Amino acid sequence: MTDARPLIDRPASDPGADLACDFTIASEMARSGFREELAHGIVPPLRELPDGVEVTFRPEAWEAVRRYVELESQCCPFLSLAAEQRDGAVLLRVTGRTEARDLILGLFSGGAATRDCC
Repeated sequence: MTDARPLIDRPASDPGADLACDFTIASEMARSGFREELAHGIVPPLRELPDGVEVTFRPEAWEAVRRYVELESQCCPFLSLAAEQRDGAVLLRVTGRTEARDLILGLFSGGAATRDCC
């Protein structure tokens, strides 16, 4: 029997899309205040990946991470997002093509997921 853990996997819907976001969705993210909620759940350090970043969150941040993946996947179709609960933590991986790496790292610069995309 396997250990069933919540898992979200959202591959980029348009990996070759321009590195631009849907600011209608970005504005919704900023207004909702959940970016701040998300930022408070981060457990440093961030782990840089060749094509993005992996961020660890406290386990109680699962709902905020889930909402982030849902909205960010609509906002930035060139990003792939994955989240899972594992070993008392929530792991979020945000990846994309080479040109998107700096943008991805910028989303979580300074340990805070509070920057608007692009």
